[in-house]
Amino acid sequence: MKKMLSAVLPAALLLCGCSSAEPAAPQPSVDPAIAQEIIDSFEHQLDPFLNDGMKLPDSEKADVRWTVVSGNAVIEENVIRKSENAAEYEPVVLSLSLNDVPQEHAFEHLCLLDKYSGYLISYFSERTDEPETMKLAYTYNGVEWFALNNDRAVLKASAGTGRLRDPALIRKKDGTFAVCATQGYDTDSIYLYDSPDMITFENERLLKVNQAPLQEQQAWAPEGFYHRTDDTYVLYWSSVSDGGMFYNTSDDLQTVSAPFPLVNTGYPVIDGTIVRQGNTWAIVLKDEQSPMEEHSQIFVGLSDESWNLFSRFSDPVSGHQSEGPMVMKDPENEGWYIFYDDYTRYQFHALYTQDFTSLYFDEVPEQYLSIPLDSPAHSFALPVTQKELDRLISAYQ
Repeated sequence: MKKMLSAVLPAALLLCGCSSAEPAAPQPSVDPAIAQEIIDSFEHQLDPFLNDGMKLPDSEKADVRWTVVSGNAVIEENVIRKSENAAEYEPVVLSLSLNDVPQEHAFEHLCLLDKYSGYLISYFSERTDEPETMKLAYTYNGVEWFALNNDRAVLKASAGTGRLRDPALIRKKDGTFAVCATQGYDTDSIYLYDSPDMITFENERLLKVNQAPLQEQQAWAPEGFYHRTDDTYVLYWSSVSDGGMFYNTSDDLQTVSAPFPLVNTGYPVIDGTIVRQGNTWAIVLKDEQSPMEEHSQIFVGLSDESWNLFSRFSDPVSGHQSEGPMVMKDPENEGWYIFYDDYTRYQFHALYTQDFTSLYFDEVPEQYLSIPLDSPAHSFALPVTQKELDRLISAYQ
């Protein structure tokens, strides 16, 4: 063996047992201001729900190495994966080092899920024998939808007015779900439900979101999300009588803060839905000025700062008499779909953009859409895993 090695290694290395590789020079530490900038950017980018096999954020300003502080997960080359004993909804806490220098900062309130495989879509109908109830559909590619429960109701309201409209889905901080919905046209409260699986629904309640100093008359088209860095939920909704859109915060979806203005366009808007693209927040909403034959169009607002600081707005991107926008990231490409109600014809249309920041949107030809639902209205899409979809398909087939 020594003879063979001597043929390929220098004699001096054979004698001393040294390696030919020189020790790597230590990387310089990162300036504290740049380190904080990187941390702040990652806090802004990190969704509360991570997926198995997901690549964690990186930076060109330093060598980033992520580590698991707690939770059944492993990270290899900045890709996070569930370990053998991980739960379906695994809580994790992460930290990082920059140029091999550990940072005294924990990224908390994260939940590690399986990889998303499609979208669960909630909607309601007005012209069927089950009006104003929640129905569900799903899609793998965004444009071909499949009805669950044969396009029949999966949730009916028993409290309040009994008129369940505009249902939207919220993934709670533990990975399970909540449903919020409009309770008719003239009411200050919205419906809230909890669900472990979107099959059983519990704790029906009315949550008064329109409070003084507002007129306490309307709370339309509520939606919500868990805000990880503040460890709170945000519920946002519309009130034409109060001039636009507002939001409340909540620690537990049982009680809420006073309402705050969400967006200022200088004229009434409703039906806003909020998404994040990288470091940019986008809101898609409806111009509610009268007459509807001249307005009632969908447009888009952008913010590079926060979900409630929209300052740049597009021109109208849809025809008149459009409302109820829903945003869905293209599961197969880099772009985004915007579905919206053509509410005089009881059908959905779609737009497509490669990048919200371009404020440019193309119409999706009707022949590319397969939405076999009876007079659907005001949909909402939530990304879900294959396990979640399998349970839903089995329960509602």
